[in-house]
Amino acid sequence: MFKIYPTLLNTFSLYRHESRNSQGEIMVDLQELLDRINRVPKPTTEAQQKGLDFEKAVTTGQYEEAFSEYVIEKTRRLLPTKYKTQCYLETRYKDCLIYGYIDLMGNNRGIDLKTTKRYQAPKFAESHQNLYLLGLQQYGIKTLEYIITDFTEVYQEIYTLDQYDFSPLYEEIDAFVAFLQEHKRAIRDKKIWGNTHDNSQLSLF
Repeated sequence: MFKIYPTLLNTFSLYRHESRNSQGEIMVDLQELLDRINRVPKPTTEAQQKGLDFEKAVTTGQYEEAFSEYVIEKTRRLLPTKYKTQCYLETRYKDCLIYGYIDLMGNNRGIDLKTTKRYQAPKFAESHQNLYLLGLQQYGIKTLEYIITDFTEVYQEIYTLDQYDFSPLYEEIDAFVAFLQEHKRAIRDKKIWGNTHDNSQLSLF
């Protein structure tokens, strides 16, 4: 049993497709991918911290002064009236347990808050976090909503269980499992092989 979380699969996808940033640089090379698999500690980037602070600002009011009142209030208006935060989800595909934490659940809705420097729709159509749709089934939830901000405006993407095509994500999971087996000697983190019941992780963001 392999234990894999969606953002790790997203990292693998960047590596596999040799995705490049706006400066034309490879975003994830082999060493970066192995480090992520092995949970090598790395400093939180400014963008990551800003995203974490934004989530706290929206849900708790902490750091609220650091963001536009318009963006905070518009985001809050899109949230359920009552919700729980950081809810654990899991699903299985072949020999893989796919697990993670969704930001918010409430009123029959599953929601992930996202921050980005630039937004172009649909930004999350091919994200492996859409596998959360399968985990949300146990709560009777059939939609996954992304509420996204570039800190100027707020956007929304909604994906439904009945209409989403999971086959590209499944194909990439198969490719990732093959990668793990091929590079087994370089992988020191035993959690990914399912050798522990601990579901903790460094970060899902």
